[in-house]
Amino acid sequence: MDRLLQLILGIGLLGAAYAVLARWDYTSDAKRAEEKERLKEAGLSAQYYFVPVGRLLVLTLLSGGFFVFYWSYKQWQAVRAGYKNTAGTPLNYSPLWRAVLTPVSFYQFAAILNRTCRYLRRPAAWPAWLWGTAFWAGAAAACIRDLGWGRLLGLAAFCAAPYTLQKHINGLPKELPRFRLKWAEMMCVPMGWLLWAAGYILAQKF
Repeated sequence: MDRLLQLILGIGLLGAAYAVLARWDYTSDAKRAEEKERLKEAGLSAQYYFVPVGRLLVLTLLSGGFFVFYWSYKQWQAVRAGYKNTAGTPLNYSPLWRAVLTPVSFYQFAAILNRTCRYLRRPAAWPAWLWGTAFWAGAAAACIRDLGWGRLLGLAAFCAAPYTLQKHINGLPKELPRFRLKWAEMMCVPMGWLLWAAGYILAQKF
């Protein structure tokens, strides 16, 4: 019994030591300055669209996925307004086009967010290619009728991509703004139903 207690205590001490060492910053000031310059050269944004992750998930499901495109539009609207890089070149294409082409623009948005997180020394999300692929592949899988349970997995991946990025966005500021539910956000639900109904009617005709 004594040996078991000693073993448990030893494991606990090792775990505590690992936690302390994992938080230790071994990067020198020169290396941090070099990395910040590299991140600024690639491009960062000082503005993002803030929304509770729970609301994002619920409205995405209730709108049949349409809310994600509104979310993408609002994110690109904010990112373009706050975008900066060393060369001073702005982002091309309007937020509307980027929202319409969300499966493509998602990669760049995730990359900009990750660079911003690292610049501010906040936890970054997994690589942009992973979340971009999860988004469009999940959406495609969720729409395939004969995929069975794969449709649920696709829906989970489709929802997880913006959900995860929004969690990192909400972790950027020291104090979050007030999360007021907007009419435009609520209107995404009936808009999503109308689009799905129109798609169903067209599919029946053709």
